[in-house]
Amino acid sequence: MTARLTAHQAKFYAHQLERSYASDHVGKLAGLLFDAQVDPKPHQIDAALFALQTSSSPGVILADEVGLGKTIEAGIVLCQYWAERKRRILVVAPSSLRQQWKQELVEKFAIPAKLLDANSKAELLKPAQLMASDVLICSYEFVLRNVEDLSRNWDLIVADEAHRLRSHWKGDAKIAQAVSEVMSSASKSLLLTATPLQNRLEELYGLVSVFDPEFFHSIEGFRERYVDHPEDFGNDDLASRISHLAKRTLRSDAQRYIRFTERMPLTFGFMPSAEERDLYDKVNDYLQRPELYAFAKSQRHLSALILRKRLGSSTYAVASTLERIANRLENELHAGMRRSNSGALIDDDLTYDEIEASEAAQLVPPIEVQDEVAADMRREGLAEVDELRAYADLAKSIQVNQKAVKLLEALDQGFAKLAELGAPQKAIIFTESTKTQEYLAANLREAGWGDGLVLFNGTNNSPESNAIYHAWLQTNEDSDLITGIPSADRRKSLVDEFRERGTIMIATEAASEGINLQFCSMLVNYDLPWNPQRVEQRIGRVHRYGQQHNVIVVNFSNKGNVAEDRILELLSEKFNLFKSVFGASDEVLGTIEDGLDFEKMIAGILERCKTATEINCAFDEVERQYEAEISAEMQSARARIFDNLDPNVQDKLRTYDAQQEVVLNSFERLLLQVTRRELDAYAQFEDSGLNFVLCTAPADGIPKGRYFFKSKPVQGAHQYRYGSELGRFVIKSALGAETPVRTLCFSVGRSDRAAAAVSNLVGERGVLTVELLTFATQVGGDLSEESYLLAAGVTESGKELDAELVEQLFDLACVRVGEAQDIDLEKVRPHLDVQAKRFRKEVQDRTAQYSIEQGDLVESRLRDHTAKYEAEVRKINKDEDEARSRERRARDLSERLSLRKEAQRLARRAESLYDDYKVERDRLRQKADDYIGMIEQALMASDRREHVLSVRWQVES
Repeated sequence: MTARLTAHQAKFYAHQLERSYASDHVGKLAGLLFDAQVDPKPHQIDAALFALQTSSSPGVILADEVGLGKTIEAGIVLCQYWAERKRRILVVAPSSLRQQWKQELVEKFAIPAKLLDANSKAELLKPAQLMASDVLICSYEFVLRNVEDLSRNWDLIVADEAHRLRSHWKGDAKIAQAVSEVMSSASKSLLLTATPLQNRLEELYGLVSVFDPEFFHSIEGFRERYVDHPEDFGNDDLASRISHLAKRTLRSDAQRYIRFTERMPLTFGFMPSAEERDLYDKVNDYLQRPELYAFAKSQRHLSALILRKRLGSSTYAVASTLERIANRLENELHAGMRRSNSGALIDDDLTYDEIEASEAAQLVPPIEVQDEVAADMRREGLAEVDELRAYADLAKSIQVNQKAVKLLEALDQGFAKLAELGAPQKAIIFTESTKTQEYLAANLREAGWGDGLVLFNGTNNSPESNAIYHAWLQTNEDSDLITGIPSADRRKSLVDEFRERGTIMIATEAASEGINLQFCSMLVNYDLPWNPQRVEQRIGRVHRYGQQHNVIVVNFSNKGNVAEDRILELLSEKFNLFKSVFGASDEVLGTIEDGLDFEKMIAGILERCKTATEINCAFDEVERQYEAEISAEMQSARARIFDNLDPNVQDKLRTYDAQQEVVLNSFERLLLQVTRRELDAYAQFEDSGLNFVLCTAPADGIPKGRYFFKSKPVQGAHQYRYGSELGRFVIKSALGAETPVRTLCFSVGRSDRAAAAVSNLVGERGVLTVELLTFATQVGGDLSEESYLLAAGVTESGKELDAELVEQLFDLACVRVGEAQDIDLEKVRPHLDVQAKRFRKEVQDRTAQYSIEQGDLVESRLRDHTAKYEAEVRKINKDEDEARSRERRARDLSERLSLRKEAQRLARRAESLYDDYKVERDRLRQKADDYIGMIEQALMASDRREHVLSVRWQVES
């Protein structure tokens, strides 16, 4: 707009920006989506709005197929809670995903988050902390160990990878029980899983009962209706019931909105040298011994697993680990002590899963106390030390690893393939060991790959990394990019370096979580994890939203090691990790409740199998196990219950797509114009208005400096956020402006935008008024508010201006503002009343429909209760009939007496069951009646109307 906004226009725009939308409208999220560094797709907006809608259920399940962005959906929900100052929020996630959650909340949604663990527990769970300055993120294992401390009033609990809670129906799943107990004190719970149903229909009951134990009334009623006798009761209503608390989008539904690239596997076989095979055989034989002095008994298997993975990584990695084990054992023996069950693991390069497992093992009471070591034990222990040192010396003598030689060939072929694809010449190499990382870096530099080489690990404090970090700090001084958290900023600096100047990043497992590398299209698994979930996490760093090219995934096949070759085959052929559009299927990944347990299963094979035949037989059994995990019947059941939740899903997504574009474009335009007016005295704007320099802070706590306005981040600048202190100042200032009646003269010719309809008003004059209409409705015990702008006007000739035309009029440039005048609005008010009546009906219908749906759910619960009762009575009647029949056939009087007593006991039990049934039946019927009362209340929703502004107007050419 060439002319500056008037106070009247700014106030009108500010009310449009601030008004409360219905819970199913994109406008409800406009401010959040403007602030967030994400571009949500329609299905993600649909899911977030679904989760935010008021419901009698204390929880919601978001169950999109894998790869569709459930974390973004949850982030939007979490953002809305944060904006509403409901900030007691807990995220429960697998250990390996905690850092990723923290990073995404900070980077994408500007919400501070902290990891809640044993070290931070005392500080973060203090009562004073729970108004909360941070979202708290913890692992499932942490919940299990800290139920009492976590059982407090949370506003929102989010459980990621929630399929691990499905077994709650069994009653003996400790983690699921712990999470359920903590969720019972939350206002709302949000479960995220691509696999809500795996092998048995009871798993659905288990997942829902985690947050709502009464939804299906009882496991007995659920089984009777949906598992044992679906033909008697009919299970057609199961999908309908689930649709009230679960939202699932299929990939086929989202294809229009997301460009899915493919994975292209490249496998390079190599033959280890004779020395490498000798080292493997000796260490393998050592680990297969029944008794070892080097490891605590509680951590024997975990320590052996880690050592085996270092053995597969590089001779440099295993040499370091073997030396560490030998030194520790020798120190213990010289001190005259023996290892107890407590004690640290053998390595520094541990995953979160391994650290958690180590901590859990240390909680086990020692089986053996630490006492003096007998002389013969000491001799045997020192012999083991010598043996370990000999293995380490052998490892150090092997200077060249054949897999590293093959890596150079893989890079040459991979980069050639990238050139064919037109993809950036960038590759990330993953290893599980910092020692291997150092070895590979030296190798690549020697081979001419040194330029653009970036190392990423758990510390990121090498001289090269420090130089990159300090240069990044200097470049981004006074920018929002700097969080002030050194570890996070170091990670960010290395990712930026890799994106802008790097060619190859060599990363440890620290990079498989919490960083986004969609600008890179080649991934090398130098060390291949045995855990499919961790492989998927790695690939997900590059094969994700924003990836414009097919992704090359490089693996190495050890042709001299049957076990390693079968592991690659298992991950590739059975789990389908390295090819297709999405990699591992929902069905397969969902069966792996605990990735570390899966790794231990593989380690168990290596520990007990000594021959190639034994190894092959063991892997064949694993493959058969996972092939049988999903039956065709259960796939059909899941499709029936989840995959068709909304028959009009495509139409609905199209609606959200259109709404999102219109609402967000309008939101950004209005906020830009109001911001330019309210900050005119404080800031200097560039011509586009998308960037400005705040020269004077308009209020305390607002930083001065450069700002960018929902555009590409600018180095050394702050992002201008609607929800920031500066944004709130702008809106508050516009809303509070004095707007007495004035005459506003609008010009079509001097306006940047002029709708055809408003152009027809040239030469006309008249009056208009704007009011704010707010509805307060009681929905499911929660107070909900929606507000609407009522706007209408008339010309002097009597022609009506509806709300849309008033909005278009305010979009014109105002070239003159006249003095205050009296104004007659009698002809305008009837038009406002018509608008108000229409909005009132919409709100009433929507609120009433909610109560109708909730009443239907109660009726379903009553049918569950009835099914359980009838099943129990049927069994009792059968037993009673059997007792009476046996009584009639019995000849012995005492036996007849005993059978008659049994029959009478069963008859009384049936009567008692009916009494219990009747009490619960009447309770549920009363609840259904309550919802009828809510329908009546909905028809009497209270509202209030507030005057916003009134003006005289005229339009000139």
